[in-house]
Amino acid sequence: MFGYFIGIVPVLVMGLGALILGLMLVFLPEPISSKAGMLAILCSLPSLLDLESLLEDLDIAPRGIYIPVAGFGAVPKVLIPIAESALSVSPPSRLARSGRVFIALGRDTKQRGILLRPPGAEIISALENHLQLDLSTIKLDELSARLGFAFEMLGISKRMVEVQVEETAVRVQMSLVSLVDLEERLRSEAPRLVEQIGSPLTSAIAGAISKVTGKYVRLSGSSINGSNLIVTLELLADVSK
Repeated sequence: MFGYFIGIVPVLVMGLGALILGLMLVFLPEPISSKAGMLAILCSLPSLLDLESLLEDLDIAPRGIYIPVAGFGAVPKVLIPIAESALSVSPPSRLARSGRVFIALGRDTKQRGILLRPPGAEIISALENHLQLDLSTIKLDELSARLGFAFEMLGISKRMVEVQVEETAVRVQMSLVSLVDLEERLRSEAPRLVEQIGSPLTSAIAGAISKVTGKYVRLSGSSINGSNLIVTLELLADVSK
C-alpha cells in the first residue's frame, strides 16, 4: 500500500505538471512571454508542492542522485535514498530504465529509495529536440555553447551560459529571461525539493550534466539573485556497467 501511494498519487501529479511545462517549452514558437511563463508556473507548481509534501512527510534527508543514461530523448532518473549507503551513491545503472518508484537497492531493508523522473525531465527532452542531438554524445567542454543556444531558443535564458569544471565539481551560471518567479517561489514554498532534487530548471541542468559526463550527479546547491541563476553540482562515480 505504501509503494502504491508513492507510485500513483504524488508522482502522477508531479509528472503531469512537468509534462505540461515541457510541452509548453517545446511547442511555443516564440520565447516564453510573461503570460505564458506565469501559466507554466500555475500548471507545474501544485505538483511540485505535492512532491515537497512527500519529502517532508517521509522525512527523507539525502539529496537525489541523477543516474546517467544515453540515447536521444532518454532522461536520467533521480534516486532519492531513504538512507545513504554505498549503493545509494552509485546505484545500478539499470534503474534508469526502471518503471518502479519505491525500490530496494540491496538485501538490507534500509537500502531503499524513491526513483522518479526529475522535475526537469521535459526540459531535457526539449533541449535535445532543439539541438537535434543526444547530449550523451558531446563533450563537457561543448556543453556551454550547446546549452546557451538551446536555452535561448526556448526563451529561458540569454545565450551566455557559463559552465566551469573543477575536478568533481561543476558550476553552471546563466541569466534567466523567464521562470524567475518559479525559481524564487519554490525556494520559499518547496525548500526540500529545491535542495534535494532541484527545481525544474536546476533539475534539467543536473540531468544534462549527468548525460554528458556519464557520471552520477548530485545537486550541491543553487541560488538566484535577480535573474542570475547559479547551480553547483557534484560529479560522483562513473555509471556502473
